[in-house]
Amino acid sequence: MAPKLATIDASEPLDRILDAIARDGGVIVSNFLEPGLLEESMRAIEPFLSSGKTYDPKSAQKDLGDDFFPEGSQRAYGLLAKMPEQITKIIRLNVWQGVMAHFLNGEFVGFNGANKTSRKSGYILSSTAAIRLVPGAERQSLHRDDVNYGTGGLHDPENPLFTPMVGCLIAGSRATYKNGATAVIPGSHLWGPDRAPKVEECTYAEMEPRSALFTLGSKYLVGRRSQAVIEGCELATDTPLQFAATYHGGGMNQCERTDPDAVRTLFAIFGQRDFYRQDQQEILSTPIDIARSLPDDILRLTGYYKAIGGVGFIGDHQDPAEFLHGDTNGVGKFDN
Repeated sequence: MAPKLATIDASEPLDRILDAIARDGGVIVSNFLEPGLLEESMRAIEPFLSSGKTYDPKSAQKDLGDDFFPEGSQRAYGLLAKMPEQITKIIRLNVWQGVMAHFLNGEFVGFNGANKTSRKSGYILSSTAAIRLVPGAERQSLHRDDVNYGTGGLHDPENPLFTPMVGCLIAGSRATYKNGATAVIPGSHLWGPDRAPKVEECTYAEMEPRSALFTLGSKYLVGRRSQAVIEGCELATDTPLQFAATYHGGGMNQCERTDPDAVRTLFAIFGQRDFYRQDQQEILSTPIDIARSLPDDILRLTGYYKAIGGVGFIGDHQDPAEFLHGDTNGVGKFDN
C-alpha cells in the first residue's frame, strides 16, 4: 500500500494545503465543515437517498464505459436544486474557494492587432452529487477526472494554468477502508499518459465526518509560484514541471449491514475553469424559482454569469443572469 495522503486541519494556513496537493496530487482537510453544516447537509440529502434504490448508470455507460460506475452505489445529482442553502455555504468556505482559485484561476496573453492584451479566467462549480456506498458495493475503476475533457495532449509547457477541474469529496459519514474509502495513488499526478494504475499502488482516504479530500482533476504545471516542493525537493520558479491528474476511485464496501459504519456517504462538490463547458449543467438542473432566490455571488459561481473572459454570453454579450427574472424568456427568445 502507498504512503498515506497528508491530513491538514482546515484552520492551518492555506499554503500548507496547496503544497500538499502539488506534492502528492491530493490532500485530506480535516474539520472542513462545521458540525452544524454537516448535520444540515445530511438531513437535506436523506430524502433523496432513503429509498435505497441503487444507481443504474445506463446513460453514463455511453460516455464512460460499462464499468465506470460500480454496482451498489446510490447517487443524487444536482445538489444546487436539492440542498441550495447547504451548497451555498460550502462553496463560500475559504478553503474550498482558496483551493479552486489557486489551481483554476488563470491569466493569458494575446494580441488584438498590435495591442498586447491580458485575459483572465476564473472558476465555477463543475458538478455536485451525493454518493452513498452500501454493503456489497463494488470497487470503482481507478481513473483521472479529466477523462471527458480530452486535454491530455493539449498542454503547453510554458503555461502552468491549464487545468480543467479540481475534485472535492466531503465525508458525510466515516470513510474507512472497510466501507469503501476512496482509493488514491499519491504521486500519480506526475505520471505520463502511458502508465496504467494498479490497485496495489493505492492508499485509501480514510476520513472522519466533516473532512474533505481534494484531488487534482487534470494537468497542472508548477512554475509561477515562488517555490514548489515536490517529493522533498525545492524547485526554482522557472522550472517547467508537468503534472497530470491523480488516479483515484471509489473503494469496495466490505461491511456487514449490522456494522456501525456500514454505509459510506460522500458529497462531491467539484470546481472547474469557467471557460469550459460545465461538467454538470447546474443551470438546467436547478428549478428557476430556486435560481431566482440564490445570492449574486452564488449565481456567479454556478454558471449564471459569463466567464471572466466573456464565454457563455446571451444576446448582445449579456450575462444569463440578466434574463433570470424575465417571464417571457425561452429557447431562441433571448435577443432583444
